[in-house]
Parts: sequence; C-alpha cells; structure tokens
Amino acid sequence: MIDQVALEKLASSIASRMGYGSRLFLSGDLGAGKSVFARAVLRELGVTGSIPSPSFIVDAVYTTAKLEIHHIDLYRLKGIPEEMEFYGIYDALESEAAIIVEWAERLDAAILKDGIFVSIGFTGDPMMREVEIDDRTLAWN
Repeated sequence: MIDQVALEKLASSIASRMGYGSRLFLSGDLGAGKSVFARAVLRELGVTGSIPSPSFIVDAVYTTAKLEIHHIDLYRLKGIPEEMEFYGIYDALESEAAIIVEWAERLDAAILKDGIFVSIGFTGDPMMREVEIDDRTLAWN
C-alpha cells in the first residue's frame, strides 16, 4: 500500500524509463489515482503548465524538448473500433510517440501486448492505494 506521495514517486520512476514508442497503460476504478499517476509521469517527462484531465477531449498531446506524448483518457468511450478510429487512438498507438492511456482496459486485447501496465486500487484506508505493475516492455528506446 502506498500514499499519494509514493504513488507520484513511483510514476516518476517509471517515467524516467520512457522514451519514443513507450506505452503506459493505467487501469483502476474512478478516483483511484490514474490521473494523479499520469500527471506525475507527464511532469517527469518535461511537461510544464496545466495538465487537465483529457476525459472530454480524449487525447491531449504534449510536446517536450525530447518527446511527443499522447495522454489518452478512454473514460467516456466504450472502446468500440469506430470510436477509436474517430478519435485517432489507433493512429496515436501506431506512432512513435510516448503514450499514456487511462482506462486502458477499454482497449482491444491485441493492443495490450507491450508496455507497462499499472493497476491502481482502493484499500481500506482512503489515503492509501494498492498498485500492481506488469512490465511487458520489450525494450525502451
């Protein structure tokens, strides 16, 4: 179990391994901390300024000195191929950009074969979270 400070440190640690072609897939219930985790990753990758949740725009794109990063939030989508195509999710996932996906469980299983998978869950303590990491990366660039 970890608190928010430790969650953000863990996110920063994972971000330090990310580069072109990196994939980070986040899952967990509403309010579990996916956006907190994503923001900490984005900060570590060099994003400055406001980082709003992309739940309404679906795909927020950031450009840093080193990377193009897509922060994708699938909360409002059902995960059907037509939606993914309409919002450019497939194009983003086929690019060399670094990708962070919240609500990754809504993606087709064929897409979820390579990357770092982080599941964030609630515990009995409202200030603590349980985190599971499944690192399926072949290689980070």
